[in-house]
Amino acid sequence: MAKDSQLKGKEWYTLKAPEMFGGGNIGEIPASTEEAVVGRTVESGATDLHGSSKKYYFKIRMKVDEVDGNTCSLKFMGHDCSRDYITRIVRKNSKRVDEVTRVETEDGVKMRVKTICATIKPVGASKQTSLRKKIDEVLKEEASGMNIEKFVKDMLMNKLQNKLKKELDKIYPLREVEFRKTEVVE
Repeated sequence: MAKDSQLKGKEWYTLKAPEMFGGGNIGEIPASTEEAVVGRTVESGATDLHGSSKKYYFKIRMKVDEVDGNTCSLKFMGHDCSRDYITRIVRKNSKRVDEVTRVETEDGVKMRVKTICATIKPVGASKQTSLRKKIDEVLKEEASGMNIEKFVKDMLMNKLQNKLKKELDKIYPLREVEFRKTEVVE
């Protein structure tokens, strides 16, 4: 974006990533007043924030929490998984199992976690129900024992997905388990 005459009367505010992502500067946004900046939502790739290219298909959503001078502090609001990645993991002769789980972390943050699983072969309704119940059980147990920062880091490092897959494979073998979307519920 050009910093020229198109934006007369506006100042540039530096965006500072949440501490869970290192707290570095990730960009700038224009606004006429400090009040106009607070509450804005910003998206950034997980590769840019986390430094690892493993989760290239994640987009992290953050919200401007507070403004100090020309620096804006962001807080984590959730993530989205790219659509092309989801279509790649669900293949012919497999079954897609989706589940939405409401969890609360140790520090009181309520989240909605949307999980997607891809089975190796088609499965019946009873196995799908069993898989969904196990997803709810494992995620609620895991989230209650960690804060939001640890939850997000474990999600980005695939620790939660691996633990979930290990438990779900006891019910039915899966090709892939991924968190399609997370949302912080305020």
